[in-house]
Amino acid sequence: MMLNEIEKSPQVFHPWRRYLARTMDFIIYNLLWSAFIAFIFHVNVAVRSGLENLLDSFMAFVIMLVLEPLWLHLFRTTPGKAIFGLRIENHGGSRLSYGEGLERTWSVIGDGMGYNIPIYGLIRLWKSYNLCSENETLPWDESISYTIKDTKWYRGVFYVCASVCSFVVLFAIISAQLLPPNKGDLTIAEFVENYNYYAQHFDINFRDEYLDETGKWRKKKSDSTVIYISHSENPEYHFILKNGYITDVSFEIEIKNNENMLSPYDKQMVLASLAFAGAQNEMIIFSKIPNRIIEQIENNTFKDYNFVEAGITFICDIEHSGYKETQSYLLPYEDEKETYFNLKFSMNKQ
Repeated sequence: MMLNEIEKSPQVFHPWRRYLARTMDFIIYNLLWSAFIAFIFHVNVAVRSGLENLLDSFMAFVIMLVLEPLWLHLFRTTPGKAIFGLRIENHGGSRLSYGEGLERTWSVIGDGMGYNIPIYGLIRLWKSYNLCSENETLPWDESISYTIKDTKWYRGVFYVCASVCSFVVLFAIISAQLLPPNKGDLTIAEFVENYNYYAQHFDINFRDEYLDETGKWRKKKSDSTVIYISHSENPEYHFILKNGYITDVSFEIEIKNNENMLSPYDKQMVLASLAFAGAQNEMIIFSKIPNRIIEQIENNTFKDYNFVEAGITFICDIEHSGYKETQSYLLPYEDEKETYFNLKFSMNKQ
């Protein structure tokens, strides 16, 4: 009796609909993981390496193992399946228990997706596609009823809209990460917190030093010794305050008769600029202000510039002699005895 019941159990033999539904669900799991590491651990999700992306996919599986059985138990479907009118139930029409949903999801991850392991994952997807195309019940569906409401054209439109929304959400996460922890008028300690936030976000470090809450450079505790081949001292920031809040930030670097190459100070200028401008009211989600600031500074590595963003005037004056200018460094001319470098950087809140 049970065997006949299983044989009559409805199944969905639409491999592309099932694949796209699964893809949408997995995008959602990835977005949840990206939001978690972005806002809890301040990981820059815009620049993940190949190995990190692989780790992200495995963590998305963990989320999938938790959420998908819950969705199947509560709603008989998942967000991706709902778009295509797909529905999963027991043979008698009852909801799957959480345990039954967990067992099915685990089988899908291993037998259907190959745990997203390169090459092996593609092989499993191809075999699943062939089985479904030949109207064969997939292994994880043998004990359930899988139905589809309809195949109307508007479901494709819904899928495209959902994909666009997913992209917007990811872009919103990336953009929100460019908003600093402190907004409005800044104390020195708040400026430094913003500064260090951006340094962590862009994975920038300054040798064995860090900027403390007073705006001064301090030595990190380290047992190792590092040798540097270029001359580049961290600038001493100067602040002008009004009623305890910063109105001006500046630093000056002057180097005479240096025999080593000079590194640019664009990183220090970018971080200071974002820390100050990021706090202003004009800096909102999806703002292009950070990119414009970074572009202005990085395109003028050893050149003067003067521009205004978010109500702040940024000025940099550079003078140097005895150096050959490259894209990344200033190199002293061979046998040059007298070299000179001077950089004045300032930000003024209007």
